[in-house]
Amino acid sequence: MKKSVGIVVEYNPFHNGHKYHCIKAKEHGDVVVAVMSGDYVQRGEPAFIDRWTRAELALKNGVDIVVELPIFYSTQSAEIFARGAIGILNLMNIEKLVFGSETGDVKKLIERGDLEEQEEFKVELKKQLKEGHSYPTAYSNTLKILDKTDELDSNDILGVEYIKALKFWKSKIEPIAIKREKSGYYSEEIKDGIASATGIRKKIQSGEEIKDVVPDTTYEILKESLEKNSFAKLQDFYPFIRHRILLEKEKLERIQDIEQGYENRIYEAAFSCKEFESFFEKIKSKRYTQGRVQRILIHILLGIEKKQIEKVKEKIPYIRVLGFTKEGQNYLKKLKDEEVEVLTSLKNIQKYLEKDSLDLLEQNEVASKIYAMVNPYEDRKIPIIIK
Repeated sequence: MKKSVGIVVEYNPFHNGHKYHCIKAKEHGDVVVAVMSGDYVQRGEPAFIDRWTRAELALKNGVDIVVELPIFYSTQSAEIFARGAIGILNLMNIEKLVFGSETGDVKKLIERGDLEEQEEFKVELKKQLKEGHSYPTAYSNTLKILDKTDELDSNDILGVEYIKALKFWKSKIEPIAIKREKSGYYSEEIKDGIASATGIRKKIQSGEEIKDVVPDTTYEILKESLEKNSFAKLQDFYPFIRHRILLEKEKLERIQDIEQGYENRIYEAAFSCKEFESFFEKIKSKRYTQGRVQRILIHILLGIEKKQIEKVKEKIPYIRVLGFTKEGQNYLKKLKDEEVEVLTSLKNIQKYLEKDSLDLLEQNEVASKIYAMVNPYEDRKIPIIIK
């Protein structure tokens, strides 16, 4: 079997920095397998453009296989997001994991992962959270108290979670960190044709030109979407979110990430606020950061409950392929020979999945139907094939 490299992506949207990542990944193997978030992403937002379009862009720009990271991983905290993505790559027999990093130092990330698993760290972090701090603040305070003041940036934090996930799944995948240059994760700056996805989304929404920071394939897609005004934003889903909050108040306490009592605050805000902006301001707080609140709202919208997440943290329920190239197709054939169940079609799916896994797949597909109510797209039952 050819050497395989795994990457974890959102491509929201695909830009020149992602293209560089694919090129660097290809230096470490023959087949690049991307685990890509579906129609909802880790910051608790709907994807800017739909999963199939983003998968096609990936396949046209260096990726050989795109598999979906389902909603019960893609909309979670870094720990669960990473565990799901790495679990999928591990089942696909990936040999190396290539990820972006501010430091580019895997040894340093491994050391941080080891620190986080020490009892002293866990106890202090729990104490900080009980005092009412948000997770980022509690984490930072814990490091300072333990005299570990070397803070990590976004990609390094995720890198630590990848490494912890590799350990959890007892994986033999080798982690490789590529030093992230030029534009930072949240930066709106453009340097040498590289801008962050965050910066690109903001430029698109303000009508600025982005041709120099994305591949031609991405530019044509974004241009077409802009003309149709078909970019998904969280506030567009507020009528559906509000409906669920008001109709299913008693279910809110079961929703993932909602702590006891917070459901009342959400309900009262939804009851009184017709506009998303005022609603969001009412439910934000020092403890509930913007990212966490956005994830909670997506979980309410899609009915993602705590008990479901506890199950999928321990076992990957299924792997669904969104698309592949000829090289990718050959790799998938080899995987089938090794009896790894990878879904390339939803036909007769009951034969392949247990009921719990089937229910999760259906929930993921319903989530995409909800997405398409705001940002319509043509759904597919079989993968995209790029020859």
